[in-house]
Amino acid sequence: MNQSEDSEATLLEEEECPESKVLDHLGLVAGMFEELEIGDRIDEHIDQDLDEREVSVGQAVKAMVLNGFGFVQQRLYLTPQFFERVPTERLIGEGVQPEHLNYGAEGRTLDDLFEYGVTELFRDLAAHAAEKLGLTSRFAHPGATSFSFHGDYDSEEGLAEGVIRIQQGYSRDRRPDLNQAILDMIVERKAGLPVLIKPLSGNVSDSGSFPELIDRHVEHLQNAHGFDYVVADSSLYSADHVEKLTESGVKFVTRVPETISEAKTRIQEAEIESMEPLKEGY
Repeated sequence: MNQSEDSEATLLEEEECPESKVLDHLGLVAGMFEELEIGDRIDEHIDQDLDEREVSVGQAVKAMVLNGFGFVQQRLYLTPQFFERVPTERLIGEGVQPEHLNYGAEGRTLDDLFEYGVTELFRDLAAHAAEKLGLTSRFAHPGATSFSFHGDYDSEEGLAEGVIRIQQGYSRDRRPDLNQAILDMIVERKAGLPVLIKPLSGNVSDSGSFPELIDRHVEHLQNAHGFDYVVADSSLYSADHVEKLTESGVKFVTRVPETISEAKTRIQEAEIESMEPLKEGY
């Protein structure tokens, strides 16, 4: 075999040599994303000119979800680096390369989600997922969590309507020194699947945000999920809100806050010795 034939054979072997990349758990995440038709639903809701984009909004969201499960606490502009070591086309879609998932593409996607409304979009995606999974529940459970942020923010300056403020507030992760954002959620009982979310400024209180979230979306929750009951702590309760829930046909299970004078009086007058336990410990 002469030198030319040897070089040609070596090149052929290199072309035929299989290439392996790390899949880990990301195949399961991507598979569930497809099973629940999340990307397709996003692309149906959000107008986009695919002649001007290398990836759709749904594909970009899928990339961010996978990035969050495998490249945590890293900057958004580093997303292409993450996808260089995983089978991008298999996970995201045919023809999609790591360089397509750059900061500009992901940033424009976040802008598109904000303009559409993340709460409204998530509400539809969750309803579709619950239907696909056969999850129906009569009970809705509101809850909230907080996300802490390091660094300086200009949240005290004038912001556009709908933009949340990163600022200090009641810290659920015991870091009152850090600025934060709040995420209100409503979950169904069977699987704990979030069916509604709403991001809020860091100083928002549960007592003000929960009633507003429920009142605004109660009709959807009843129609899409069949919720009859809202189960929450005392932040749900106020005389006006109880009346609104009753008028809308929603039943509720909550505790009357001890800041109400009548509740405080009843507790003080209660005869503890006369109470019988429902069961051990209660």
